[in-house]
Amino acid sequence: MEQRKEWFRDNLIDWVKTNRKTNFSDLSAIEQSKEMTRFYLREIVAKITPGALPDDEDDIDDYLVDGANDGGADFIYRSDNSVLIIQSKFHGRGKNEEQESLSHFLRLLQRLYDASSGKGTLNRKAMEAISDIDWENDFFDLRFCTLGKVNASVSFEGETIGIKGLSDIGERVELALQNETELNKSLREALSAGKEPNRTISLRFVPTAGKERWLKFESEGGREMYAGWVSGMELAQLFQEHKYRLFAMNIRDYVGETATNKGIVTTVKGTPDDFVFFNNGISAVATRVIENPKDDAVLDCDQFSIINGAQTVRSLFKAHSKRISTLKEVRLLFRIVLFKAGKDGTFLSDVTRFNNTQNLMRVSDFRSNDPVQKHLRSQFNGISVGAKTCDYKNKRRQERDSNKFPIGMEDIAKTIHSFRYGPDDMFGGTRYLFDVSTKGGYRKVFGDPDMHLSSDEFALAAGTYFMCHAVEGLWKDMRELDSTPGGLERRWPVYFAVGELLRQVYARAGKSLEDDLRFLANPNKWMNSPSSPIKAAVKEVFDLASTALEQSYKKASGDPDFKHRNWFRSEDTLRSVRDELSVIPKYRKNDLPLLRPSSKVDSGTN
Repeated sequence: MEQRKEWFRDNLIDWVKTNRKTNFSDLSAIEQSKEMTRFYLREIVAKITPGALPDDEDDIDDYLVDGANDGGADFIYRSDNSVLIIQSKFHGRGKNEEQESLSHFLRLLQRLYDASSGKGTLNRKAMEAISDIDWENDFFDLRFCTLGKVNASVSFEGETIGIKGLSDIGERVELALQNETELNKSLREALSAGKEPNRTISLRFVPTAGKERWLKFESEGGREMYAGWVSGMELAQLFQEHKYRLFAMNIRDYVGETATNKGIVTTVKGTPDDFVFFNNGISAVATRVIENPKDDAVLDCDQFSIINGAQTVRSLFKAHSKRISTLKEVRLLFRIVLFKAGKDGTFLSDVTRFNNTQNLMRVSDFRSNDPVQKHLRSQFNGISVGAKTCDYKNKRRQERDSNKFPIGMEDIAKTIHSFRYGPDDMFGGTRYLFDVSTKGGYRKVFGDPDMHLSSDEFALAAGTYFMCHAVEGLWKDMRELDSTPGGLERRWPVYFAVGELLRQVYARAGKSLEDDLRFLANPNKWMNSPSSPIKAAVKEVFDLASTALEQSYKKASGDPDFKHRNWFRSEDTLRSVRDELSVIPKYRKNDLPLLRPSSKVDSGTN
């Protein structure tokens, strides 16, 4: 039976219904295009080229600049000297895309450059996004995504990008028109990109001067590895055939046009013989490697995945698409490490990690096999939320089970750290959060990575998470009613404000906050009851904390140098929020809320 093809338009409409709880057709034209951008980023870019986006998907909305006076861009994000800019156009079936829309997009960089130079102004989010751009050195990945019909007369063919005063800008711009056909292809690639590789890849090696096709190495412990030379043309054609399925186990994929990737293409074109000396080569893993029975220059590799070298492979494919003839002369060192499927999880994780230490990466992936994470998975499996059993995802997995209550490792880490200490962005972000040294945040949340949490420690972590889950629901309801959420734009500061208020309240009451949080580790005792006094207490704490948070934001935003995005990244924000919260116990005194409100808080002393 032929597998059903996935269509971008249909998936977009279903995605909006699931995530926005509304019909796509009920949205305004502006909202439809904005949701199309979100869908494209989260469901395609985040899976195919994750390095092109913020590590935390919750941060994606920070760079959605769509709205009045946006300069003609919907999304602007800079990472690793590469700036990704997207413009989305949703059209009903059969509607045509206009050439003028494309022409307007081509003038986008000039408008952004003028605004950054003080020759114009854009909306707040657009101005903040372009403030990070290094116009003299950055590379630009411009994508025009449209669901309108594109005929032969509507294209970027022959068009160039120019900015007055930046003569080389055209060499630093990659321009793409993603029409509906291309969006369909991209979606299908994204849906298959993260799946475990189950196909056999055939890889052709180039003989050395000594006529060896490859070398096979075997350790005393029985580990096997193959190494040899492959041509740049071989890798470019391999990518053309298999696309992102080649990188199913890679931590960080191609991040767009950068100086490094540009340099790869330049070397291919100018000095192909030297390429092998300048490049670190490609590393891959496979469960089985055998010599092809029909061609002794080819190795057939089962469950094959490139784990380091996505940047190089994509750049070689770019050179191939530009018809650079010297690509066939390029040689690269290629090695394949064998692993045992289902039995070599730790070994495979280490191989991937050590082969990617030169790149920025999602370090949370490297903690997935810690004993504390495996123990958390087994502990959460014994807890239900309603009729749903908790599914603790210490490893990133794409499959979803509607009968499970999912808990992501990164989500619980960010949640607990935010509640106890503040958002991780204020301390160094995800890299800090999963740093296991004494300076990192990992031990603050999970303790010793090689030890299990005690029953009390687990109950405290679980209760904190479930309480914050209830707060998240209240926060989402508030966000739905407020189009300009200010300090409530993100949930992490909300968790901190709630946590800090509770710490002050319980300290004043002389009661144990940790004991009450441990009680919340069984959500079926309180979470699903409409009349639960605990839920009422959480609601009251949330209302008070969010008011203080907004007051702190309002005061900070009065500064002429205020940057909305930076407010969520500064430790000064935590001090300001604490000051605002400290007023509450002074004027509420006898009726401050407790999570288990069996009694009111005594007035205490000031």
